[in-house]
Amino acid sequence: MSGRRGGDAEVKESKVRYIACMLLAAAGCLVCPGCGQTSLRDYAPLGTSARETLPCLSLDLVHHFVLSPEDRDAMKSLQDRVAAYSYVVVKHRSETTGFRSLCALLNRYFGQWRRLVIIERVDIVSDETGFIVAAVTRNGLVGVTNLRPVGPGFTSWEEVPCPRPFRLDRVKFESCLAELDKAEKDLVRDLFWFPNVDWPLYLLHDVKSDGPYLSVAVCGWANVDDADRAELLKAAPDYAGAVALARKTKPWQAVAPDSKPGKRLRQAGATYASLIARVWESTLGSPDYAIAGTQQK
Repeated sequence: MSGRRGGDAEVKESKVRYIACMLLAAAGCLVCPGCGQTSLRDYAPLGTSARETLPCLSLDLVHHFVLSPEDRDAMKSLQDRVAAYSYVVVKHRSETTGFRSLCALLNRYFGQWRRLVIIERVDIVSDETGFIVAAVTRNGLVGVTNLRPVGPGFTSWEEVPCPRPFRLDRVKFESCLAELDKAEKDLVRDLFWFPNVDWPLYLLHDVKSDGPYLSVAVCGWANVDDADRAELLKAAPDYAGAVALARKTKPWQAVAPDSKPGKRLRQAGATYASLIARVWESTLGSPDYAIAGTQQK
């Protein structure tokens, strides 16, 4: 008899997961190509997001480029760098199913949210956008992602077509929010682009319903010597110091990795990458080692 009750419970839990998955998939399909509406401009948002388009999704960021000699030769002019970035990130991101699902969920699923913490993982290799959304709502904490762990030890991640809800650890997430509050006193909207080979771009957005928001981004930061990376990561976060280092280099300027400006940007990028990595682990519970390192612990 107990075995039967256990089987019935498993079937019921499976049905609940299936229904939740289908509801989230339906929300994503509202803006997916071939699933009805094909333009985000035709989409009618609800809840807090109905007041205005989330400004963080526009990628209004200050760009810093640390490029290898080959990349700098290919992008000699500012116009080349703008064109390359626009094609690889802006155009690519907006055409992915993941990004469209993210927009649909933000506009309809979370309702009257008070705070949104979002990580986008723009993966050039898979041609997809993975995302994590952790929302503080009037009904408590709500989390949704289209990422799942894969590989040895489940420390790599891949995007899936069906978004899924996940449970947030209240203690960890509230600690994460406190760290974001601390960071936002000093950080500005910076994007750090380092020499990389098909490395995901990580975007972190923290949006509050009363208007303030922060967006930061890092791509390829961890593609550096293990000893140097460890040395940079062990330092306590100095958000004001990171901003001061970044401001010593003009936006959109292409600098070499081993130059003084390149080393300063690497040091500043370590602080931003560490923050993104902390938010990731505070939400999904397991790290993504590509943010702040290439090796599993």
